[in-house]
Amino acid sequence: MISEFASKKIKFFRAHIFAWALFILFELLLSFLLHVPTATAADYILGYFLNIVVFYATSHITWPIAYKKPIHIGLALILLELAAYLAIKYIFIWIYFKLELSTHAPSSVITQDTIARTLYRFIYFVGLSSGYWFALNIITQRKEITDLEKGILLDQLHQQKLEKKLVDSEIAYLKSQINPHFLFNSLNFLHNSAIKNAPQLTKPILLLSDIMRYALTEIPKSGKVDLSEEIEQISSFIDLNQFRFDHNLQLSFTITGNTAKLQILPLILLTPVENIFKYADLKNTEHPVKINIEINNNELQFTIYNRKIRTRKPIHSHGIGLKNLKLRLDAYYLNTHEIQIIETADDYTFKLQITL
Repeated sequence: MISEFASKKIKFFRAHIFAWALFILFELLLSFLLHVPTATAADYILGYFLNIVVFYATSHITWPIAYKKPIHIGLALILLELAAYLAIKYIFIWIYFKLELSTHAPSSVITQDTIARTLYRFIYFVGLSSGYWFALNIITQRKEITDLEKGILLDQLHQQKLEKKLVDSEIAYLKSQINPHFLFNSLNFLHNSAIKNAPQLTKPILLLSDIMRYALTEIPKSGKVDLSEEIEQISSFIDLNQFRFDHNLQLSFTITGNTAKLQILPLILLTPVENIFKYADLKNTEHPVKINIEINNNELQFTIYNRKIRTRKPIHSHGIGLKNLKLRLDAYYLNTHEIQIIETADDYTFKLQITL
């Protein structure tokens, strides 16, 4: 089966052969009607061969080299092409005479009149070739402009789709939230009641209140919060769940590097940590959950490793977590982040790299 590239090449050669056949036929017919003296077949073959070579040499070599360069370079190339044209032509005339393919002696051909006609034919075909090259160049430039405009439109369409996904994710996130006033009033009531009746519950209620306040507080105009705040909320979330699991969680949380003056989108790190408490085996002493944050200048490496739950069904997910996380990262961090998830039958590893 012929490839698309080969098919285009075949069409190109067919079109050019057909065009040259029509051109030569037109000139021969015109010569016949004007009663121009005829030459031998060898003379016609030599003449058209050289003229066709001049046409393609000018359009595919001379002009591409001379384009957007000083005019003297183009003139020098044309003169060099003319010298080669004349030399080849008169060398073949001498060979034709020696082989008796032509009755014209070289001395009778190299006259002022024949040289003038030769120069005219050279200039004529250089002009045709120049027009062909400029037309081809304009078509190529227009195609490049069209492709560029098409690329810009595709980028705009992609950006619009990305923005729509981001809006949808934010709407989904908002739908999952409880009315803040109702929430904090309820937590305040529970805290006051716990002080009197169950003091051991006051700390987890305060931890929950801090986490919810962080999640629902209006985000600054920059859209980011201090990295240290995000890390503090992870610690609070882990402490809260330690109360929930009666302080039997098998989990380590380590931080390496300096968090000062670094900012991050809120809940970017907290969301993957939340998933641990849905799907991880939290009481596995041999394979404890590991949460690591490593900071090197403004590069953040966030890694979570855990064993999967095998003894009970995981908590049902609402499908908001990691999906929205990826959308927010794509929207705000573009090509400066990378998420890697390595999952086996028993283990789950989540890796996030961000340039803050």
